[in-house]
Amino acid sequence: MKGYIALIEQVLFKFQVAVKRPFLASLLNRHTAGLWILLFLLLVSSLSIVGCGGRLGSVEPMDVESAIVQAESAIRAAREVDAPALYHDAFTSAETKLQNAKTALTDKKGSEALRLAYQAFADATIVRKQAINAETTAELNATIFEKESRSGKLREALSIKEEQLGTVEKQAQALRNEEKNLKQTISELGKEKRELSRQQATYGKQIGVLRGNLEEIQKRALRMESEIRGYGKEIGELRHKLEVADSMIREEGHQKRAAIAESESLRNQLREQAEIYTEKLEKANQRSAAVVHADYLEKKASEARAYVQSQKRNEPVRTGRTSLSTAQITAGKTAISRWDAAWSGKNLTMHLAYYASNIVADKVVIRESKEHRTKIAWGQLESSLREMSAHSWSKNRGRTEVEGESVIGIYRLSRLVAPAVDENATALYDIWVREVWMHPVGTEWKIHHEIWQIYENVPNF
Repeated sequence: MKGYIALIEQVLFKFQVAVKRPFLASLLNRHTAGLWILLFLLLVSSLSIVGCGGRLGSVEPMDVESAIVQAESAIRAAREVDAPALYHDAFTSAETKLQNAKTALTDKKGSEALRLAYQAFADATIVRKQAINAETTAELNATIFEKESRSGKLREALSIKEEQLGTVEKQAQALRNEEKNLKQTISELGKEKRELSRQQATYGKQIGVLRGNLEEIQKRALRMESEIRGYGKEIGELRHKLEVADSMIREEGHQKRAAIAESESLRNQLREQAEIYTEKLEKANQRSAAVVHADYLEKKASEARAYVQSQKRNEPVRTGRTSLSTAQITAGKTAISRWDAAWSGKNLTMHLAYYASNIVADKVVIRESKEHRTKIAWGQLESSLREMSAHSWSKNRGRTEVEGESVIGIYRLSRLVAPAVDENATALYDIWVREVWMHPVGTEWKIHHEIWQIYENVPNF
């Protein structure tokens, strides 16, 4: 009998060692029912040997007690891994079988007590392994959940980075477009500069010729003035002699006849000198008119130079023709009206939404009859509009035109800067004329060019 008990203990020890290996533990966890059947057959066959083998004799109480001690130890080990909470029914079954084994031992039923003790040991061992596997599975699930959570955060961060990369690529493309436009503008300005230099050289030559002519005319005028003053003195002397002759006519005797003859002679000389004086005066007047005309030509040349220097050829050309349909013209005028309404409603965000990203606006400030021209790029447009919106502008009038592929809106705004102090004074205003060129871009209408004309401190024309 002791040999039989030792054999059973050896089999159970090998079972305990086997379930500690991960692979076998997984097999046992998946095939718990087969393990139950295997242990049951082992115990039944063992008990049958005990009952039938006459050579082994009856079951010894110490063998049963040893099996009960092993079952109690297995139940304590299962309780330490929280088996009662995870597998309550199986754990309770092991405790019940252990209690029944103790009762059978008390009733002197050795075989039944031994069978129940081994079953309690097997149940406790299996439920302990199941509890350990469940805890391991929970830890693995928690680890998997944490990994999935981290993976989700990484995917979200990756999506954000991709969006940021897309935004940066769009900004880079906008900068490349702006650089292209700037290069084109610089090239056009270079051509204009060369043309202005050529015109300036031409005007310089013309002014040199006019200045030489003016100097010659001025010299002639001085000589004519000197000659006229000389003729004036001669006429004065002749007039004095004529007066003396007239007084002598009133005298008697032969002196009267001599005075009359001399008076006639003086009158003839006076008529001759008057004719010469008149001719000289006409020539002087003609030369004076030439001087005035030369001054006028020089003034016009100066104005032409100033006009050429101030003029820029970047304003769109007006042809009076259009390629837009009636529906497109209506849509363009509606878009311009909404753009104007956004400005009137102080909705600057919506107002800016109608501008193309590559727009370059022209700003012309007229101050004291002088023009100051600058350009407003897209990056400066918002700040410039915010600066202008800080003032209270009144819209005087607005109109729309059509040119090429564009619908043009022209609006005049004004604000009072210097009120009239009395009825004889004139109030002064700042006048702001906005001219926007809008064309279709896909299904939207965008402003591709705008011209500002700002007249400072002028009457409200």
